[in-house]
This record gives sequence, C-alpha cells and structure tokens, in this order.
Amino acid sequence: MTIKKFKIWIAVPLSLLILNGCQNPQQDEFNADDEDHAIEGDAMDNYNENTADGQVGYVRFQKDQLDQEKERNHTIKVNREQMADMITRMILRYPGFEDVATVVTDDKILVAYKKPDDREPEVAADMVKKTAYSLVPSFYHVYVSDDPASFGDIESLGNSTVYDKQYTNVVNQIVERMKKSPQGTTTSETVDETT
Repeated sequence: MTIKKFKIWIAVPLSLLILNGCQNPQQDEFNADDEDHAIEGDAMDNYNENTADGQVGYVRFQKDQLDQEKERNHTIKVNREQMADMITRMILRYPGFEDVATVVTDDKILVAYKKPDDREPEVAADMVKKTAYSLVPSFYHVYVSDDPASFGDIESLGNSTVYDKQYTNVVNQIVERMKKSPQGTTTSETVDETT
C-alpha cells in the first residue's frame, strides 16, 4: 500500500469521527429526553410548518413517561397571532361583516368589528363572541365592541408586549371601554354549559 492510499484510509474514518463528534447540541438534548417523547407517532413533526397536507394532530403519552414535577408547572402555550388571525377570518365569513380586528392576550380576546347594517347590536355581538369562544381554550374571556374607536385601541395593543410596564393597565382600560358596547348573551360560563 502506498503512502497516499494509507493517508486516505486514515483520513476518511478520522473525518467521520470528527463529524460525529460535532453533532447538533439540540439533537443531543432531544435524544437525551427520549422518555418525554410521545408513543407511536410523529407528534411534533412539522409542528411549525403548514399542515395543509392533511396531517392530523396526534399525541399519546403514558403517565410514567412524564416528569410529574415538570407537569405540575407545565403551561399551555398558544400562538396568539395565529389565534387572532383565525378568529378574525372566521368572523369575516359571516355575511355583512366587513371589518374586524382581534387581539389575543394571555387570557383575554378583544374583538372590534363594524356591525352589519342588517343585524341588531346584541345579535352581532353574540355572533362575534360565540365565534371567538369556539376557537380558543376555555380559560379565555372575550370582549367585543362595535364602537369604531375600539379599532384604534386594539391596534395600539398590537404593538405592545406583555412585558411593557403599563400593559396590564392599558388592557384593563380598553376592556372597560369595550364593555360599554353590546356584549351579547354569550359568556365563558354559557359556553362551558353548552359543551
């Protein structure tokens, strides 16, 4: 064997060892947590990608797979922007609704809309509220308003974060103004009763 061939035979396995040692640290962390992975399925495959391919959401765990201490502190996370987008689009599907703005906070949904001319204020408010409640987890509270000024209020919240100093106060002030508009007959309690 020539020296040139010998160098190649040594270089190839050595390169593979080096590449194997440079694995993605996130992948190592992922593999280290195998006990937290769902049974029988690709539960989180393509989680952040478009699921227009028809893939359903499926997750199955057995209780002993989960760290019970971590589960007590586990919080529900939702994509607020996607939720606001979904609510707005669903309301706009109703005949007569032409302008809708939605903000989703940590536990509140605020919806401003232009009331259709052919709807009574309470009926329109109820339609908007029921639509929002039907699309979100039950811990949310929904407030609606057909007052044109609420569009500006909601837009101002759209540029803030939950970490802003006055965030909670501003949200509460907007909610109080929205409550002056018809709120319909639907509340989180009436939604719970019908499910």
